[in-house]
Formats: sequence, C-alpha cells, structure tokens
Amino acid sequence: MRIYYLFFINDYIYKQTKNNQLGLYKLFENIYFMKDKDAKLGKKVLEKIITKINRDNLNRFIKNIHKNDMNYINFNYTHILNDFFINENTKMAIYHTYIKIKTNVNFPMFLKDIKNYKNVFVCDFVNLDYFYLKDTFTTVK
Repeated sequence: MRIYYLFFINDYIYKQTKNNQLGLYKLFENIYFMKDKDAKLGKKVLEKIITKINRDNLNRFIKNIHKNDMNYINFNYTHILNDFFINENTKMAIYHTYIKIKTNVNFPMFLKDIKNYKNVFVCDFVNLDYFYLKDTFTTVK
C-alpha cells in the first residue's frame, strides 16, 4: 500500500528546490511528523511553500476525465478508482493544502490525470519516496 501526499509548490520554492528535492522532502517530513503542540508552526511553514489548491476546479477536472469510467466513484472531494482489469484500487482525497492518494500500485491513474498541473511535489513518507510529478513523466514513458 502506498500513501502519496501531493503539494502544489509555489514558484519561488520550486526554483530553489527543483535540483535539490531532498531538502524539500525533509521539510515536509518534519511537518508530517510534528507533534500536535507544534501544529501552528507547521501550518505557517506549509503556507509559505505551497500554493493552495482550487478544490472545485480540480474536483471538476478529475470528474470529467472519469465520468464514463464504470470503475470510478466520486463523493464530494473524494475519488475512488477500483479497476479490476489493471488491478488498481486507489482513493484520492482533495484538500485545500494537499491531495492524499492511497493506492495498491506504484503509479496510480490519478497521478497521470494531475501530471500537467504546475509544480506538483509528491511525497510518500512511509516508503521515503519523493519527486516532482512533471519530472517523472519526462523520464518515464
């Protein structure tokens, strides 16, 4: 099981981290593992490095892509893909500051849907994995 967190990075931080993604990952990792008493600080740091997500636009975009897909379900800002033909079970939840994807595959369909959005940074804190989404599509065909 993979759990991906997707963040839309602001342009300034992207320019600083596009060639040094480990530093950005470590920053997100520190926020992720922060104690509850430090949550305010984590939120302030997060607000400085990300661009808030337009949930309504992204939600509509994903729904339009999958509207005729029999393996797709949507409820509010949660999207589920249970495709037995390709053996993918993925759940994506869209929040204001990040997107969370739980999946049984390494590269879920929803990542392909979002690939053209600007400066999307993907983190998997359990498997210590991180990458800019656009870079992945230029190297993997």
